[in-house]
Amino acid sequence: LEGAGMRGNNVGRLGHGLGLQVTEPPSNSAADEAVLEPGMVITIEPGMEYEPGKMIVHEENITITEDGFADVLTVRAPREMWAIN
Repeated sequence: LEGAGMRGNNVGRLGHGLGLQVTEPPSNSAADEAVLEPGMVITIEPGMEYEPGKMIVHEENITITEDGFADVLTVRAPREMWAIN
């Protein structure tokens, strides 16, 4: 990443809450002081701008469990892609 000039690339938050709206609080960022509680559903969504206006974003949806861990809700894609002729 450093060789490509992307090291230290700050795109702001690293995710957000999910609920009735697709994007809602809390915002996973240093500025958000929300406490994560059991039952909350949030995204872990790191992103990187590799050229002005061009980003790569990867999102995982998780739920916070009673014991403070996270269950991944995102369904995994198959390892091989189908060929469409």
